[in-house]
Amino acid sequence: MSSTPGPMRHFLLGAIIVGGVAVATAQENIATLPTQIDELLAQSYPADAPGAAVIVVRHGEVLLRQGYGLAHVELGVPVKPEHVFRLGSITKQFTAVAILQLVETGKIKLDDDITTYVPEVQTGGHKITLTHLLTHTSGLPSYTETKAFHTSTHQEVTLAQTLAWIRNQPAHFTPGADWLYCNTGFRLLGAVIEKVSGQSYADYVAAKIFQPAGMMHSSYDQTDRIIPQRIPGYTAKGGRTANADFIAMTQPHAAGALVSNVDDLWKWEQALAAGTLVSPAMLAPATTSARLIDGRATGYGFGWSVGTISGHPSVEHGGGIQGFSTYELRAPDAGLYVAVLCNSDKPRAAPSIIATRIASLVLGKPAAIGTVTVPPETLRGYVGVYRVTPSQKIAFAIEGGRFVHQDGRGRSTPLDALSPTEFTGPGRDVRFTFTSDTASRVTRVLTHPRTGLEKYGVRVEEPLADPVKPAVAVAAGILDQYVGAYQLAPNFILTVRRDGASLAAQATGQPEFNLIAESATRFRVKQAPAAIEFKTAADGGAPSLVLFQNGREVPGKKIK
Repeated sequence: MSSTPGPMRHFLLGAIIVGGVAVATAQENIATLPTQIDELLAQSYPADAPGAAVIVVRHGEVLLRQGYGLAHVELGVPVKPEHVFRLGSITKQFTAVAILQLVETGKIKLDDDITTYVPEVQTGGHKITLTHLLTHTSGLPSYTETKAFHTSTHQEVTLAQTLAWIRNQPAHFTPGADWLYCNTGFRLLGAVIEKVSGQSYADYVAAKIFQPAGMMHSSYDQTDRIIPQRIPGYTAKGGRTANADFIAMTQPHAAGALVSNVDDLWKWEQALAAGTLVSPAMLAPATTSARLIDGRATGYGFGWSVGTISGHPSVEHGGGIQGFSTYELRAPDAGLYVAVLCNSDKPRAAPSIIATRIASLVLGKPAAIGTVTVPPETLRGYVGVYRVTPSQKIAFAIEGGRFVHQDGRGRSTPLDALSPTEFTGPGRDVRFTFTSDTASRVTRVLTHPRTGLEKYGVRVEEPLADPVKPAVAVAAGILDQYVGAYQLAPNFILTVRRDGASLAAQATGQPEFNLIAESATRFRVKQAPAAIEFKTAADGGAPSLVLFQNGREVPGKKIK
């Protein structure tokens, strides 16, 4: 079960360095696309390691359907596109459609309180609706972030046991006030489906989704059942390929327990487009960004992230679970669908990155932006520094006559004006909207990312970059306490090691980077605008860390 969407996410250190392969430019002729994509994938998933099954469809035509790498490392069996993979959190979109089916037949309402179906949920006196659960805006703690989850993955669990893991934990926020990826919400939605339908979650999705869509190779994963074409999953330990850890599938349940292959996922996409499973009107909110109480867009619908790619609207989601990592996306107006299924939870190339590169390659250069001319005096009013979070600032300036955006390291990106107050960068993957106070002074900027939560930046009279703290020496004994593997998401591990008198770290699917000590617990990343702070326990150990990057604070539990 991933967190990220993604690329939440997904996938949070992806801005540090994403190792990779040079991708052909978007100017290449459409006839060469299959070859270009094949070359990208062959380099990303070599023949002697766990691999991936990939499908790329454009306007109903399959451009590529191929396997790469090994399906069974011990036997040397190569991946085939018909092989069955665990989907991880791609499961969530199936759960969302099941809920919409029950709404469409009048059995439930999206505004229903979850306690109507699961009374034991602790809501802190707030009404938590099914919509809150579908959109990750409930504020509930995620059970996959608890110590109990990480130490009991071999055990079959009930819903009651899962809820016990988060009992008495404080809510993150008032329902609807913020966004935070939460597997608990989709586990609860699975319980709603079971109670209302009178069927197990597995039986419901088989009868109401897989069979009508013709998805003959999709099912709820059961480790003791023979599932034709299902392949094993792998991980990476100490630079070597290893068998993935076991997980009882009652733990992910409706948040991440389904299996499928790329052919069935394409059938799923077609069934949704045709209205076979749920009407287009009912499905629309699932692929539309939800909005918070203050009006900000979350970049997430019901089981899908919503954004743009190469100037086209996109709907996408990833998955991560023991032994597997996955990603699928579509650009509806361009008729593009891409699915990448990997049989490793630490693949050499993250499927989110590969799927996005494939999509960008197929879509080519974005259509010309309908820009407008903004008077210089108006642009000068936007120039300045804006604080987005306590740890992130951005700025806008005029350089060489162009209006530009500057990130935390001062790197500039030219912007084009969509209106006198709205601007966008190359690829239209991010937009900035400026707002003024009653005295017509620009005070805030709203950032709209390709996918993810919109953020406000408040204008401040501060330099863009805070003074860099000098490096300090940290005792070897303290550094040794920080060495280990930290889980930031189910398929995203940050491994920390001693490198002489300092630390080095490596994230799943990425090159190693250096950590420079600013204090005994806080380290900045040498290669990117990010920092890591280790949280020490009373006994002197380091059971967790927090990653600070792109204005986000992402916790990671030490798992070994």
